[in-house]
Amino acid sequence: MFFARPRTPTRLEIWPTFVDALSTVLMAIVFVLMTFLVAQVFLVETINTKDTEVTRLQAQLRLFEQSLTKAKDQHMKASLKVTSLEDLMTNLNAQLAKITQELNLEKNAHTDQRTSNERLKTDLEKLEERLRQLQSLLIQSQAESTQKDEEVKKLQLGLQVLEKEQNKHKDSIRVGQFRSQFFAHLKNILGDRSDVRVVDDRFVFQSEVLFGVGSAELGEEGQKQLNELIKALKEIGSKIPPEINWILRVDGHTDKRPIKSTQFPSNWELSAARAIAVVQYMIKKGIDGKHLVAAGFGEFQPLHIEDDNIDRNRRIEFKLDQR
Repeated sequence: MFFARPRTPTRLEIWPTFVDALSTVLMAIVFVLMTFLVAQVFLVETINTKDTEVTRLQAQLRLFEQSLTKAKDQHMKASLKVTSLEDLMTNLNAQLAKITQELNLEKNAHTDQRTSNERLKTDLEKLEERLRQLQSLLIQSQAESTQKDEEVKKLQLGLQVLEKEQNKHKDSIRVGQFRSQFFAHLKNILGDRSDVRVVDDRFVFQSEVLFGVGSAELGEEGQKQLNELIKALKEIGSKIPPEINWILRVDGHTDKRPIKSTQFPSNWELSAARAIAVVQYMIKKGIDGKHLVAAGFGEFQPLHIEDDNIDRNRRIEFKLDQR
């Protein structure tokens, strides 16, 4: 027994290890698929919310159009009334002129017919009183017509505002769709990295990926990472219709630890300089400057409050948005 040959492992003993490895791979694939499904559900819910808002605005737009049509009809009736009163006043003026002429003739030809003159004078006074009444009605009608004009203008302005708001919501929905495509494409290019991640509607790079400590100068590795982002942005930007005013907002953030140097007296300057450096590099690589915005937030918009996560607050955020 002491000289028995050692037993060699068989294939059946290797099989459990292979099954464990295969289970681990399947669990990773299921996790990735569930993450993608959750993102799609969030996108569908956001689009449904925007569709509801657009429907509400369309209903409000139809109400404004109906009010505008009613106001136009009232304005037309008032205009017809003013025209009728003007014609009546013209006729009365003509009659007044005729009576005045007859009165003058009567005074010159029949000085002894005072009774007739008195009668004519009385008629003249009545006509003058009637004329004053008509002039008052004309002024009132003109005031009403002016008021209707102002109401029509207000309704037209309200209609224009609603149309602009509706277009803005439509563009916001379309930009959200392109944002999802941009993030998905960029995530596919960069792969799964702990220092590059998606937070809500923003793509977040840790500052160390792009810049050295306390510096606003892009390193070679940072330029390489930005080149991948620029490539994805160009591809998605070429698909966005020209009537949509989209921008890529670049936000610089630091942690709460203060910095004091000749170049950067505070975290404000450092965060803004880093955002500007990224925008300038993107413009250099062919991105139109009208689609870029740089902003510095210093330490005042942290992602993590806890001390053990303070390093993750040093970051550059990218957000595809509507101007």
